[in-house]
Amino acid sequence: MTLHGSLQSPNHVKSVVPPGRRVCFLINSMEGGGAERAMANLINLLLPFLDAQQVELVLLDDFPCEQTLPPGLKVTTLPGRGTTLRSLLDLNRHWAKPGHRPDVCISFLARANIINVMLARRFRHKAIISERVNTSSHIAASRAEPVLARIIRTLYPRADRVLAVSAGVADDLVTRFGVRRQKISVIGNPVDGDRLIAMAKEEPGIDLPDDFFVGIGRLVANKNFALLLDAYARSETTSSLVILGQGPDLDSLRDQARGLGIEDRVIFAGFVRNPYPIVARARALVSASRAEGFPNTLVEAISLGCPVIATDCPSGPADVLGSDVARAWPWPEDAHGLLIPMEDVDAMAAAIRALDDDTVRRNYVEKATARAKDFGVTAATEAYLDILKEVFEPG
Repeated sequence: MTLHGSLQSPNHVKSVVPPGRRVCFLINSMEGGGAERAMANLINLLLPFLDAQQVELVLLDDFPCEQTLPPGLKVTTLPGRGTTLRSLLDLNRHWAKPGHRPDVCISFLARANIINVMLARRFRHKAIISERVNTSSHIAASRAEPVLARIIRTLYPRADRVLAVSAGVADDLVTRFGVRRQKISVIGNPVDGDRLIAMAKEEPGIDLPDDFFVGIGRLVANKNFALLLDAYARSETTSSLVILGQGPDLDSLRDQARGLGIEDRVIFAGFVRNPYPIVARARALVSASRAEGFPNTLVEAISLGCPVIATDCPSGPADVLGSDVARAWPWPEDAHGLLIPMEDVDAMAAAIRALDDDTVRRNYVEKATARAKDFGVTAATEAYLDILKEVFEPG
């Protein structure tokens, strides 16, 4: 990379964004999701290398900010509430104001990506879009899937650059949505392990059982907490289960836990701003997702020495845990974590039982800690800085 080694010298990197030019980061909101956390982490990492006066974060929706952003960052919140047309009109008005038009816009998530590309011709900015999930799997659950697929197939190839968080996400964009591979860069989410370890030393903020597994994510169908509850009940583990997150499926999941007779051992703790003290104390993190892009939560868990059980969904968990080894059965000792087939309750229950054994767990703690070193911040930060340099200095 052209900026290799420059991370120790922020002043050297300020030339990446020439004087008088502007960079906009665009996302739906800064609520408590993984993409929002990844955007916040990215801005925290990049801002020391940029002039804060040239950077703006625009939020399409007026929802509470649940992420930690750097001081001095200009944040503009638009009054949208989840509709693409409203967000398009709001952002169009905002950028039309003197001094607000960006030269480069980096967007996360489909709605922001679509709007970024749609407005690029009018405002003559470089549109860099970042796809955080396996697009096909993500839109498959929507009734509007055929329409969404056509929109994405029409607009995504028009972006100046497309960033994918994993090789599987990139492959899906090429084969299903017609994005030229030459436009795509695969950049995993930067994970600052030292920062996580420091945050994990804080008090958990909630009462915790002595021994527990943890699941994290929005309580929605894609995260498949229903399967996790079934597997947890079937495992007959004596450890508790702590679920961090909020969402529309909360009531049905509570009802399911009662029906399974495990309501006294399952703790629905809601959204927790700093989950790391909880993850660091957990016996293991368990993910039953049906689709991921780059699973931040898995990388953060292994950075804290917490073993991981995850479904082999498209397309991130296998990238994190190492597909060839982690998919083997029974799980070999040199696997980075336990990867199980999707929708397989028995396999997930078996994985939970396996990590109930302290000797087995200690082995995976060691493997997780070693694997986490592959997901440091330097490479991802330099990759983003390189891309900014390329779009400001084409050729």
